[in-house]
Amino acid sequence: MPLSRRSVEGAGLGGDLCLLQEVVDQLHIPLAVRAGLGELGKHGSLISKEFGSNIHLAAVLTDLPMDVDAPVDIGVEDMCRKCKRCTLDCPAGAISDEKQLVRGEEKWYVDFDRCIPYFVKTDGCAICIQVCPWSIEGRGPSLSERLLSQRGA
Repeated sequence: MPLSRRSVEGAGLGGDLCLLQEVVDQLHIPLAVRAGLGELGKHGSLISKEFGSNIHLAAVLTDLPMDVDAPVDIGVEDMCRKCKRCTLDCPAGAISDEKQLVRGEEKWYVDFDRCIPYFVKTDGCAICIQVCPWSIEGRGPSLSERLLSQRGA
């Protein structure tokens, strides 16, 4: 269901809110990771257990009291470390196979100085998301279970 002010207000929870569907002053992926919605993939996008990389994020800022969630481990790190699919298929060569230091934290790195010009030139790309093994519909739960069980082996 598309997120809208009407759908949020229609939930009848009260409180003030602000709906952000575009990149404004919030970086959606770090917030989504901290909220436990998924993990950061090598291709720089969020990967969730339920939807893989096929996610469009939005944010609702509110003053409602809410429970605090925590980051999750669904095995994305294990898969991305071994998989090279997005790095090999990225036409701009923007996705690094190795983690890099980003704002003091070691993370997967996408060179947006390479990615964005290609994205604009081709009116969109998202090849990295299309080829990601997590993007196969319905595959996430079993892939996560298998990756996490391999750690104990």
